[in-house]
Amino acid sequence: MDMKLTDEQSQLQDGARRFMDEECSMDFVREIEKGDLGFSRDMWRQMAELGWLGLDLPEDHGGLELGILDLTILLRELGRHICPTPFIPTAVIAGTAIANAGTDAQRKKYIPLIIDGEMIVAFAYQEFSRFFDPGVIKFDARPDADDYVLNGTKMFVEYAAAADRLLVVARTSGSVGDQTGLTLFLVDAKTDGIKVIHTPTMARDHHYEISFSDVRVPGEDVLGRVDDAWTDLEPVLQRAALAFAAFTNGAAFELHEQATAFAKQRVQFGRPIGQIQSIQGYLAQLIMEILGSDTLTMFTAYNMDRGRPVRGYVAKAKAFSAETVSRTMDIGSQIFGGMGYMEEVDSTLYLRRGK
Repeated sequence: MDMKLTDEQSQLQDGARRFMDEECSMDFVREIEKGDLGFSRDMWRQMAELGWLGLDLPEDHGGLELGILDLTILLRELGRHICPTPFIPTAVIAGTAIANAGTDAQRKKYIPLIIDGEMIVAFAYQEFSRFFDPGVIKFDARPDADDYVLNGTKMFVEYAAAADRLLVVARTSGSVGDQTGLTLFLVDAKTDGIKVIHTPTMARDHHYEISFSDVRVPGEDVLGRVDDAWTDLEPVLQRAALAFAAFTNGAAFELHEQATAFAKQRVQFGRPIGQIQSIQGYLAQLIMEILGSDTLTMFTAYNMDRGRPVRGYVAKAKAFSAETVSRTMDIGSQIFGGMGYMEEVDSTLYLRRGK
């Protein structure tokens, strides 16, 4: 396989890097951390104008339909700046789920809204469990005439406070432990009975706990097949896992570059610390791991675009990127010394997210 970027992909990468350099400084990220939304609506609109939100969505609904490889190239650049946006839950998870499982009416209604930046979707999946397996889902949805009544709690829902819709995974039949019996709902976030509570995290990103108390949802808000959500959702989550891996790889690349530049100019014991063999060894080991993680992610995306079975590779790419970014943040911050843990230093923003 030829891993060299096409001219169009190189233009996408260069354009995204320029945009991030100009619009997403570390001071900007700090300001977003202090705000209520967790992202900038102005930046979100600009991303829509650039066509990024429809990069992997169907052309017949206004998207570019370029594929997951182009998406990972873009997400890697966003990751370099740890750019706070609801891109993955909205454009990757919700957009792909609607494109794959939605009715014609749902696709015509919602996909253009996502592409134009006019609808934010939060993905409500995780519950009180350390496992991600669909069998742990307890969240209850029971039919009532033409509607469904939803009850339960979802944890660590990103951007829930800003969401227009919630993509909710609920149990409509069976019992805990079953992968079947699950259904997807695209719920209006302002529906009565929904309560959103902020969940503080080390990264200071915007996660929420959402509780549903007798929330009535019309049957038209069911997305895909009743009792068979996992069949529709699993390939969506594979794309999301690759997007997240690309984002974390980008963050690792950036912190490695910052640590390398610091090692070249920080003088201690009469010489730059970059001349100390142990520091050189750390930086060399890290860049090999980062390049390996990035290559695995791109290899998997390349083959996914060609319809090849990549389930195992997706799991490896996601796990490898998570381990690599955590180690890069840890060792990179140590290279900065004590200042690497100070709030005023940019590496701290990466360290908190890498953890």
